[in-house]
Amino acid sequence: MKRLKYSLFVIALLSTFAYTQNSNNNSTTFKVQMTVTERCDIETGQTQDIDFGTIQRSSSNLTAYGSLNVSCTEGTPYAITLHSDKALKNTQDNSVQIPYQLYQDEAYKVVWGNSSQEGFTQSGTGTDQPLKVWAKVEDGKTNVPAGIYTDTVVATVTY
Repeated sequence: MKRLKYSLFVIALLSTFAYTQNSNNNSTTFKVQMTVTERCDIETGQTQDIDFGTIQRSSSNLTAYGSLNVSCTEGTPYAITLHSDKALKNTQDNSVQIPYQLYQDEAYKVVWGNSSQEGFTQSGTGTDQPLKVWAKVEDGKTNVPAGIYTDTVVATVTY
């Protein structure tokens, strides 16, 4: 009986080798890939619009600020430019205007405009980056008729 079990074991073992030697193989290849892109989003921040509030005619030292949020993928270089008429226009008569300037800093030294020389540049962190936008009306520019004055600014992020 022992001999029969041993013989069956040897036959099973040899047939495995024979099967392995006689089997055919066929192979193919395939790729694993992904495309990585850069992305930036821009939106008005929590402080949002720049509002000088209600002022008296001929007021001086008028400053205000608003904010933007930009979110770019980590390491993505970007530039933000601001496009506007740089003038608050009377809602009843667009020919009556109050000129103003937008700045990147609270000291009102770095103009924020619509050219690459006047844009704000940075690299993305992968999270929201809040940015303040400072505005200033030069003294003597508010001697205008009473009314509501507005302008629209378009913020563009280029990456």
